Amino acid sequence: MFRNSIFRAPVPGAPPPYSAIENKSCPPPEATVAKEHKEYDPKEHPILIAIDFGTTFSPRQPAKYSKTPTLSLYEIKRTVDTDYKLTTYGWSDAMFRNNPNNVGRNDRSWLKLNTWGWNAKLQAARSKDNVILQKFKLQLDEDYCLQHPGFKIDTVQAIADYLEPFHEYVTEAILKGFGDGFSSDKFRYCLTVPAMWSDKAKNAMRQAAIRANLIRESDHLDRLMLVTEPEAAALYCQLKCDQFSLGNKDRFMICDAGGGTVDLIVYEIEETSSGKRLSEVTKGHGASCGSTFVDQNFEKLLVKKFATQGITLPPKVLAKVMEKFIDDIKPLFDGETEHHLDLPSNACFEDIPNEAAIGVDDGTLILDTDELREKVFDPVVVQVFELIDQQLVNAKSCSTIFLVGGFGSSEYLLRKVKEQFLGRVSSVNVPQRAELAVVRGAVYAGLEPKTVTVRVARRWYGLVRARPFRTGIDPPSSLSQWPDGVYCNDRFSHMVEKGRRLGVDECVDTQVTYTKGVHTKGMVIIYAFNGDGQAPEHVTGNGMFKLGQISSHEIFMPWDPPGTKKTLTFKMYFGQSEIKAVLVVDGIDYDTSLSYEESA
Repeated sequence: MFRNSIFRAPVPGAPPPYSAIENKSCPPPEATVAKEHKEYDPKEHPILIAIDFGTTFSPRQPAKYSKTPTLSLYEIKRTVDTDYKLTTYGWSDAMFRNNPNNVGRNDRSWLKLNTWGWNAKLQAARSKDNVILQKFKLQLDEDYCLQHPGFKIDTVQAIADYLEPFHEYVTEAILKGFGDGFSSDKFRYCLTVPAMWSDKAKNAMRQAAIRANLIRESDHLDRLMLVTEPEAAALYCQLKCDQFSLGNKDRFMICDAGGGTVDLIVYEIEETSSGKRLSEVTKGHGASCGSTFVDQNFEKLLVKKFATQGITLPPKVLAKVMEKFIDDIKPLFDGETEHHLDLPSNACFEDIPNEAAIGVDDGTLILDTDELREKVFDPVVVQVFELIDQQLVNAKSCSTIFLVGGFGSSEYLLRKVKEQFLGRVSSVNVPQRAELAVVRGAVYAGLEPKTVTVRVARRWYGLVRARPFRTGIDPPSSLSQWPDGVYCNDRFSHMVEKGRRLGVDECVDTQVTYTKGVHTKGMVIIYAFNGDGQAPEHVTGNGMFKLGQISSHEIFMPWDPPGTKKTLTFKMYFGQSEIKAVLVVDGIDYDTSLSYEESA
């Protein structure tokens, strides 16, 4: 029972909620707010496309529900069964080459997309009016602010601008292998997101997918499945458990070190009659400290080196040098071998006063190993150490660490993690094709969505609730006078506490009674708290914020007399990749959604 400006608690002796029969004339919720619940049937969309939307690159992996794993479009074309097995496409490396997440815009009309991916890089240099947007995924991390000089970007639109042509390209390639009866309407999607992201940031990816025309807003929610990047990687690694001697009740950590973010979660294996299942042991967490920040450190070092010789590197020259570092030096760095970087031809390199002082010899920049280690790589590696250490402390026991992702494939990172943590764990491993672990695992997540059975709540969630006012304890501003007493109207009533282990199908519900004359629509406001320890008692407390609200249709009929009371049940699912909500009206379940309000 709730009491504030929205909810009115029933007074003692109030009549029971209207039954379904008494409310048979009550219309169903509006389509824009809620629609009658319907179980999702994956057979409606027999082709699954997994997309790992990275900070710098986006791999994609298509699959089809087939009886026999196949390796080419021709073989898939002949397969129409719906048993759940992984199918991969035997495309050429050129077609499978990762596309950089670049969106090219015209500076004078920047809302218009010019080009994307590799073409954005190529065309950016052709006109001063062209502006290239990069690494815009990082904008969805509330703890990190990436500025694009000269303008403010709509991050969701930038992501949509990239996803739309990317999707068209993939769709065209896939449909070449199928008959005329297939279209993108047969596709369903699994899109990966960092575990460290907020609920609103995850929802922003869903909104970007809608804007990019991957799905429609009216589609079943499960046509697009969001899965966290470390969870996808865990599904990929658990298939190789036998290879790494992992069995029932063993725990392993996924450290997904990508271009922009590093995400970590510890999982426990449960062997069941239907196969291996995974449960989260720790809540996923991470930071924006991927290999992009190694690049930034090198760029700072480079600029500083040449500045000592009175040289300012032109932007295009700097971009070329950085590209050579990213492609040729960074992947091979092991902390021991000296590396040489060929400088591009440019007048700025012709008259360096003291070449030896900065390591230039005959057009080649000699990179000192100690300097690279101390100023470029180690500042980022140390942040990864801190994240791993925190997970090990929280998990209490863990036998294996898996490094995945582009940065996770680094020989240097592997060696440093082994030096730091072997002894606390039995092994540190990089699975085969670690850079594709997330996108391949996302395919398994789409095919077997119930493999992960338990997740850990990332934050506190709850509602505002009216309680008898406590003089000297409750703030005077929260006092409300009601016919049956004096109440504090901003008390936080938690539904889920941070760190709670939740089954993926575990429902947390609450009933709210509404009074005609006080309310017109049914609505609940969800509050959240990210901090450690106990959540504040009041929704106005430090660190508390309004996450969003769930609304229903008009709940009272014109002929209902003032004072009429109706009770709605709100079912919440906090153990899934996204918060899901179901509204129960007169015994009928309606799918609804949370309208987010937290800043992202």
